Amino acid sequence: MNVTMHGHLRLHFQKDITAAFFPLFQKGFYFEMTTGNLQDMLCRICDLDPAALKARIQTIFLNGKPVDNLATANIQDGDCLAFSAAMPGLVGATMRSGGILAGFRHSISHRPADVQSNAQGGILLIKLFNLLIKELGPRFLQQGILLDATELRNLLTFLSDLEWKDCTHAELNANKISPDTLMTIAWPEAPGFVLLEVTFG
Repeated sequence: MNVTMHGHLRLHFQKDITAAFFPLFQKGFYFEMTTGNLQDMLCRICDLDPAALKARIQTIFLNGKPVDNLATANIQDGDCLAFSAAMPGLVGATMRSGGILAGFRHSISHRPADVQSNAQGGILLIKLFNLLIKELGPRFLQQGILLDATELRNLLTFLSDLEWKDCTHAELNANKISPDTLMTIAWPEAPGFVLLEVTFG
């Protein structure tokens, strides 16, 4: 996917305001991958080894299909990934990655046979649900997510005055900028992304 970049915005907040990003995480955001292997990408982002990663992220959908083996799930430019902690009930047990009931959904499970690793990287659509929003959300924000102008404008407007008071550093394209000035920027309407990095604490 060829991407036009409209800027690079860095924000740092004294307090953890991950909750303000919950609607965005559930709706989905774009993320630039640097490897075609799902397990390698998530281990790097989460700073976990494969065993710990499997215990932490128990339900994964790749383009709507449950994934059982992260090591053989090669992701491609334009793919959609959805992550969830363990879901309750029979449905949750059936959809769990590598679970004992995974065989019951064999016909809808992700099959990696015809998908080769994409070493060139690309852009993914990421969706986070339930407990993983709080756990993985800040990690994706720290790595940097891609938002179009409308999404970014909506996000900046959605943050309350109290949350902006906790913003101790704002930087646009390596230049310091005040939150007040940031709110007045006319972002380009042409297709493209702004890289947004957010850190807390």
